[in-house]
Amino acid sequence: MTRKPSAGRAPARSATCLLAVVLSASGQVPEASPPPAAATAPAPAAAVDAAALRDAAQQTFLRLIDEKRYEEAIAIAAQVVDLTTRMHGQDSMEMVTPLTNLGTAQMQHGDLLAAESSYRQAIAIVKRRDGLVSPRLVNPLVGLAATYARGGLYQQAAETYHQALHANHTSAGFYNLEQLRIRDGLSESFLGLGELAKANSQQRIQLTIHKRHAPEDSAALAEALQKLGRWYNRTGQYPEAQSAFQEARRIIRASGGDKDPAMVDSYLGEALAYGNEGAIPASAAVLKRGLDLVDSQPVVDHRKRAQLLVALGDLYIVARQPRAARQRYAEAWRDLSGDDALLADRDRYFAQPSRIGGPQLPDVVDVEGKELKASARGTAGQDEGVVVAMLTVTADGRADGARIIESTPPGLMDRQMLRMLDAAAFRPAMAEGEPVDRPDVQLRHAFRYPRPAPGHPDVPLQSPGPGSGAPGGPLAYPGSDGDRHDGT
Repeated sequence: MTRKPSAGRAPARSATCLLAVVLSASGQVPEASPPPAAATAPAPAAAVDAAALRDAAQQTFLRLIDEKRYEEAIAIAAQVVDLTTRMHGQDSMEMVTPLTNLGTAQMQHGDLLAAESSYRQAIAIVKRRDGLVSPRLVNPLVGLAATYARGGLYQQAAETYHQALHANHTSAGFYNLEQLRIRDGLSESFLGLGELAKANSQQRIQLTIHKRHAPEDSAALAEALQKLGRWYNRTGQYPEAQSAFQEARRIIRASGGDKDPAMVDSYLGEALAYGNEGAIPASAAVLKRGLDLVDSQPVVDHRKRAQLLVALGDLYIVARQPRAARQRYAEAWRDLSGDDALLADRDRYFAQPSRIGGPQLPDVVDVEGKELKASARGTAGQDEGVVVAMLTVTADGRADGARIIESTPPGLMDRQMLRMLDAAAFRPAMAEGEPVDRPDVQLRHAFRYPRPAPGHPDVPLQSPGPGSGAPGGPLAYPGSDGDRHDGT
C-alpha cells in the first residue's frame, strides 16, 4: 500500500536544504542518477523470509505515519526499501512504492533534500520501466511537488504538479476524482507565487469535474461548493465565499427539504465570511439560523450544536462582548458534557486557549521584518526564523503580559509578534464550565528571511515594546475552514 503524499501546502521547515536543486546554471533540478545494477536475487527460502519481514515492516510504517511519528517511520521505511532491494533489485518496479513511502516520511519530518532524492529515484524507475506517462508516476510526482512547495519552491512545485496531472489524465481521463488532490496542490503553488486567479481556477474547475463525473450526485456537488467556499474564506474572498455556501444550501434544500441537517456546515461557512468582513450582526444571524436548524431535528446533534455555539462565542469574543461569549461557551460546554463520546470535543475546544482572530504574521519577511510579497520572494539565500512569546490568555479572550522568550534571528520579529498579540482574540480555556485565565501560554511563529551575506552582520535588532494594536485579521470558527489550518 502506498501512503499518498499530501498535496497541500505546509509551513516551510527547511527551505535552504533545497538550494542544491536551484543553483545549477540551467536553473533546473538535475535528473537523478540511475541506480546501481540490480542485486542478485535471493535464494527461495531467504526470499520468503524477506517478504515476511517486509510486509511486517510495511504495516509498522503505516501505523507510525498515522501516529505522526515521522522520524521512526523514516527508519522503518528505509528497512522496507532495503528488503525490497534484496528481493527484487534496485531498478525494479517493486521499488517505487517503498521509495515513495520513504519520501513521504522524510518530507513530513522536514528532511526535504532526502525526500526529494527518494521521490526522484521512484520517478526515474517508473520512467525507465513503464514510460513517461505511466499512472505509477502520479504518487511520487505529487510527493515531489509537495516537497518543493514545503520548501517554498512554488514554481518547481507547480511544474511538477502539472506533470502529475498529465499522467493522471492519460490513464484516468479528464473528469476523474483522483486529480482533485493534484489540483489542490496546484492551487497552493499558485497561491505561493502570488497568482490568485490561477489558484482560483484550479478550485473552480473541481465543480465541473464533479458535475461531469456524477451529474446526479447533488450531495457531492454541494460538498464541492462548500469546499470552494472554504477556499474563498481562507484566501480572503468573502463575497465569493458567501455565494458558494448559499448555492450549496440551495442544492441541499432542493433535494432534502428545509430541515435537512446537511445545511448546517453551509451556515457555519457563510457566517465566517460575514464575520471576516466585519459584518458581526449578519454573521450572528446566520449562525442562529444554523442553531435553529439543529434544534428542529427529531434527535439533536449535540456535537454540531456545540460547534455552532462555540462559533457564536468566538464571534462575540472578536466583537469584544465577553459576557455574551461566556454564555455561548458555557452552553456548548454543557452540550459536550452529557456524553462521554463528546468529551474529546470539549477538550479540543476548551482545554487550552485558541487564537481565533486578529492580525496574521507574515510567512516570509525582508531584513527589516516586513512582509515580502510573493513576486519578490525568490527562494535562494533564505533561512528559517522563529519567534516565541509567552503570555497569559485571560477569561475575556485577550493577551496579557506577553513577552518574547525565543527569537531567531534576535529581534527580527519581536515587535510584530507583540503587536499581533495586543490585537489578537482568543477563545479562553474553560474549567468546570467557566472561562478562566490561563498563564504561561506559548505562541510560536516560524518564518523565512534573507540569509545575511558573508562577512555582514545578522539582520538589525529591534527593541521589542508593548504592542499598539493592529488591523483585525481573519476569524477561525471551529470546523468552518477544514481544508487547511494555519499554524500561526
